Amino acid sequence: MAMIDAFYIFTKGGLLLWSTQFVKVKGNPLDWLIKEVLLEERMGEATAKKDEYGFKWKLVNEMDLFFVVVYQGILQIAYLEGLLSMVAKEFLSHVADAFGNGLSIKHVDFDSAFLECRRKVDKEALESKRPKNAKSFTDAKKGTAAEKSREEKSLPGSSPENAKKGKSGEGGDDDDEAKGGGKGKNGKKEPAEEKTKKVKQNRHWDGDGKFNKKLADELDFSKNKPNDSKEALDAQKAAFLGDSDDEQQWAKAEDEVESLSSGSASEAEEEAKEEVKQKPGRVNGLFKTLTRGVKNLTGDALLTDEDLAPILKTFKTELMSKNVAADVANQLADSVRTSLVGKRTARLTSMTSTVKTALQEAMETLLTPKKSVDVLRAAMAAKNTGRVYTVVFLGVNGVGKSTNLAKVAYYLKHKGGLDVLICACDTFRAGAVEQLKTHSRCLDVPVFERGYGKDPSDIAKAAIAHAKNVGHDVVLVDTAGRMQDNEPLMRALAKLVAVNTPDLVLFVGEALVGNDAIDQVSKFNRALIDYSHDRRNPRGIDGMLLTKYDTVDDKVGAALSMVYVTGQPIVFVGTGQKYTHLRKMQVKEVVKTLMG
Repeated sequence: MAMIDAFYIFTKGGLLLWSTQFVKVKGNPLDWLIKEVLLEERMGEATAKKDEYGFKWKLVNEMDLFFVVVYQGILQIAYLEGLLSMVAKEFLSHVADAFGNGLSIKHVDFDSAFLECRRKVDKEALESKRPKNAKSFTDAKKGTAAEKSREEKSLPGSSPENAKKGKSGEGGDDDDEAKGGGKGKNGKKEPAEEKTKKVKQNRHWDGDGKFNKKLADELDFSKNKPNDSKEALDAQKAAFLGDSDDEQQWAKAEDEVESLSSGSASEAEEEAKEEVKQKPGRVNGLFKTLTRGVKNLTGDALLTDEDLAPILKTFKTELMSKNVAADVANQLADSVRTSLVGKRTARLTSMTSTVKTALQEAMETLLTPKKSVDVLRAAMAAKNTGRVYTVVFLGVNGVGKSTNLAKVAYYLKHKGGLDVLICACDTFRAGAVEQLKTHSRCLDVPVFERGYGKDPSDIAKAAIAHAKNVGHDVVLVDTAGRMQDNEPLMRALAKLVAVNTPDLVLFVGEALVGNDAIDQVSKFNRALIDYSHDRRNPRGIDGMLLTKYDTVDDKVGAALSMVYVTGQPIVFVGTGQKYTHLRKMQVKEVVKTLMG
């Protein structure tokens, strides 16, 4: 028999109807499966794995029942699917009369029936592995086709030699002409025109070893760097702070951070109404496009794979066109299909509205944070206990970590009146420290730096100790951008997080990326866990900050992809270059955008 550890049968409401364990299961892997997979719209995935345990499940929507098998090691998916299907069929026939709504059953005597199902599935699996009697070559399909071909070729006028001659005789002149292409009138190949190669101009250096002020001025390329003059500082503040209206609006805002949809909802509604007036015959919205080719059955309609397939296929295509990663779109569609197949629509409810509701609920469930990540409130609570609140910003190169770190510093300083310290741990990129110093002057916030080439984890540790001694409330740690496949740099990042144990680890990513979002955030999260010094309690990503959100229009799928992969919320979205351009993501607004 194939080695399985346990088998569970329970309702969608959480009522356990029957279970058995062949090997004692460590911990509570079933609780993890329910919380992290079945309730997180991941039912479309083939399997799940938690530590040493693997899970495979089947959902019977007609009775709202889950059948779950728990195993260790490697088992064939076909075997597990066969076992789940046979057990589900036998269980439904076993309790069909007494089941009702599932709430009246307290115990089901299913032990002997389950063992019989398992014996049948094991027997079928064993028979499928036995070698079958090999057929002779002439009895096989290939042998019959070869004999037939041999007979046809032996007919007169169709010999391979004649065919070869005919092929080689035709178009011979053309081949010769083709081979002679590029030759001149005399058959000689014309020489190609010689390309003029640009020669690098040698820079003039003073060869006698004496100091030459003129040449020194020519070689000084730091003349245009920012300086501490009042004019330069005013220019920098104008670039990042904007006009007084922006700051007043920020100061008077009732919310801690203005939501993404605020201030523009009325304009969007007016534009939508105007568009409908201009094009009255146009079918608007993603969902109407998806379902216009499907029969619109109203009231007590049974949902089948055939009904859902065309809807979900177009749904996946539209999601991918809005920057949702292909794997996420496929798994989300499979999850929705699994939760709907076999169900009946409610009375006076069309199939269209049923599927639409399921899609919206699935995406809202994914994007809704499972835990509260309120940076301002957490920082204020840490201040009240006399502790320094630490945030580490990490991500790939060029996504805007330093700029958005400055936005968060502005937000904490102006909304909470907190004393913020910026820590420069990007000791690799030229100009990284100077960039933070520019933001420091604009924000009137100090920077803790130790120059370039030092160990970032040591710098962060010294900065936190300095903040405790001086009395800073918050330390914002800027790290060097790195690609997710660079193992040495990822190890250094994991060391920084492990040594300093920050309160919040924020992954900074672009809203512009599509499929690459999964690769970036998953590998960063995996690297932090794999390279953690504490194997028992590894530290991963706690949240995400999505930059350049104002440049993607309706292509907001990166948010869905990142949340689906990590299970962590998006804390902020950046909507511009100024310090006030920081928003909280509104889940319903994102779902509305993705649905059209």
